[in-house]
Amino acid sequence: MRFNTKILIFVLLLSLLPGVCLASDAFPAEPFTAFYLESALGNRALANESLTANQVRQPRKSPNEAFLYSLVIPGMGQLYAGAKYGYLYTAAEVGFLAAFFILRNAASNTRDDYRDIVREHVVFIGAGSFEDWDPIEDFEHATQYETWNHVYDSEATRTRTGKWYWADIDPDLKNEKHGDIENKGISSKYRLEAFDLRQQANDTFERARFFLGLAILNHVISAVEARITAKRINARLENTPVPAQTRMFDIDIKTDILTGTTTGMFVLRKRF
Repeated sequence: MRFNTKILIFVLLLSLLPGVCLASDAFPAEPFTAFYLESALGNRALANESLTANQVRQPRKSPNEAFLYSLVIPGMGQLYAGAKYGYLYTAAEVGFLAAFFILRNAASNTRDDYRDIVREHVVFIGAGSFEDWDPIEDFEHATQYETWNHVYDSEATRTRTGKWYWADIDPDLKNEKHGDIENKGISSKYRLEAFDLRQQANDTFERARFFLGLAILNHVISAVEARITAKRINARLENTPVPAQTRMFDIDIKTDILTGTTTGMFVLRKRF
């Protein structure tokens, strides 16, 4: 009984599948030519046939998500959208931040150096201590003037800082006004050295802020460009759908161009 069933199935297959066709899938709207081998008639060609494959769409990327990704980490929005040049934004961010931290560290060290010169070479007249000095204002003023007696500071400031002068000027001039000492062509070499270091520190801080600004600008530009890129890629995907994966084996109806008759056949499909 089992043997008879196998024979029946085999006969049905022979009636439905008189030929075997080996075909290749084609892209939409392109002509498809199939070749098959028919055991009784030899080689024949089936021409001017087209395959209509089900179309699938690739996942679309959210422009808003791309914008937020690049706003946080430049380049991540581009990579999310599928644009590999997003790495350029990331590399630029690393470079800008590295330059910022290096310059800021160098500026801080230079600032500490000039403050050390002030501490080492400024002498107090009577009571006075650097503990009460403003870390920015008072140390900067010390690099500009030979003595505490100058027109810029208020009485409140002088009370806070105490009376002082640079150690390498004549002690007899310690109560002189800075303007009078300057008019005599007298200046402290220690003060000038500290002043130069202070200028270097300020310039380096300015360059550090410049690179920090570039890093912030990189965030903004990358975020806006990532949104545009996501929209552009989505539009391109809309116009170029990807053919769906077809089944490996299928039963199809073809027209023999020689005889004009339709033939049921077993088709083996292969994508190239």
